[in-house]
Amino acid sequence: MNNKINVYISIVSHNQQDLIIENFKSLNLNSDKYEIKLCLIDNTNSSKLKDFAKEKNSIYHVNKIRKGFGENHNKAFEISKAQNDDIFIVCNPDIIIEKKQLIGMIDYFIEKNNQISSVRCYYDREKKVLSNPDRYFPCFLNFVFSIALGKRFHYGTNANVTNPEWISGEFMITRASAFKKINGFDEDYFLYVEDIDFCYRAKKANIPISYDKSHFIIHETQMASRKIFSKSFLMHLTSVYRFLRKHKIRCLLKKAP
Repeated sequence: MNNKINVYISIVSHNQQDLIIENFKSLNLNSDKYEIKLCLIDNTNSSKLKDFAKEKNSIYHVNKIRKGFGENHNKAFEISKAQNDDIFIVCNPDIIIEKKQLIGMIDYFIEKNNQISSVRCYYDREKKVLSNPDRYFPCFLNFVFSIALGKRFHYGTNANVTNPEWISGEFMITRASAFKKINGFDEDYFLYVEDIDFCYRAKKANIPISYDKSHFIIHETQMASRKIFSKSFLMHLTSVYRFLRKHKIRCLLKKAP
């Protein structure tokens, strides 16, 4: 009888098959405690990614048309058939993770009975540039300054925060029951702000957001949306407007406590 806890790692590819293979080919998913599977969602019908999924005994799905961040991860959740006590991890394709860290963060997540959580995130392989985990729900000008100027007034200075208001969609550990309760990601967003919206709805549903500083990932991100008036920048602003309108948030600027 298999008493292992199921863990599903959702990764979406938009022609990023080479990056996914490079980052995950050496990750040993065998565990005495967990049944860990990659859920690969392919938006470009890559034969290379399909072969890699077969090699890793992963769940694989190819879209007939290109879909956005939330819709893709929701599809991964659906085809994983995750049950309430299972763990569903949202993971960017450019994430690097060591097996020791992966097992440790799952252990910690279960031990603390967390529902939605993130871990320390470094933006370089030397582990010198650390993402700020102390995040608060923003207002309109917070978004504008953050995207255009890189000034994040809605970020605090507490590196030891345990319950931030929101966490990044670059890497989220969720309990399947919590993911189901808030109906996953809002598919009205194609890209950007889905993570803030997800956490905002979790808060309204009384689901706590947690931060585990004892484990880490590496995310070599390009931050394309910070190039002002680029397509990504404009897409980000569109998502910002959608978030503020959906939740009737009318404040202009928020400063972190």
